[in-house]
Amino acid sequence: MKSQIQRYIIFFAVLIANLLSAQPKLSAELGLGMYGPKMEGFDENPDVFFPAKNVFTRNLLLNWGVYYEFFNNARLGYNSFTSYEAGKLNLQESKPAFQRSIRYRMIPLETFFRWRPRIELNFTLTPIWGRAKITMDTKPSDKFEDWNELLNSFGDSDPLSELAGTDQLVNNWIGYSGMIGVRFYLSSRLGLDFKFGFMNNQYKQDEWSVQRNKVKGPAMKIDDLPIFSLRAIYGLK
Repeated sequence: MKSQIQRYIIFFAVLIANLLSAQPKLSAELGLGMYGPKMEGFDENPDVFFPAKNVFTRNLLLNWGVYYEFFNNARLGYNSFTSYEAGKLNLQESKPAFQRSIRYRMIPLETFFRWRPRIELNFTLTPIWGRAKITMDTKPSDKFEDWNELLNSFGDSDPLSELAGTDQLVNNWIGYSGMIGVRFYLSSRLGLDFKFGFMNNQYKQDEWSVQRNKVKGPAMKIDDLPIFSLRAIYGLK
């Protein structure tokens, strides 16, 4: 009886060791995130009527990433969360097409340990390089007036004096994030990962630029934000 028990113990130990050693070092992730920014410049703007806010344009984040396991309980990777919105603005009936994106690009360092053979607990700490873009597809005759009206609605008292061919409002900032998570392995290559934590972004309203001109952009509160994500992970090799 004891010999049979020993055989079972050896068998399961070898099986678990094979499963652990078979985990790919390089993996790709695809999923969704949720957070709750306060975007007063878009939602409480009395001068320009932006598309109505909803959970897809305010709270949903498209997420993808790649990770490399450089140590037996640590990974380094690249991760991107993106919020996107598109529609039409009124701007006194010129009705230009409008697009807005906010991207949180991260280089996360993740440590983890196996609580069970198929269950992993992990902790992530990462810097953030954030970028927001606003574009408008305006008629050539309305371009100058439309952009100045938009900037005035954000509180810029010194609008643009000239515009060239490419028009795009851009803002870059830095920040950091910390998250804890749990991962369930469906197989040696496929898994589901749930994370929650926070983001702290050093966004500044007066650091926007259009064609190398500093301007004032929309008021947004994107610091001290809780964030949740659910991802599917696939081991590449």
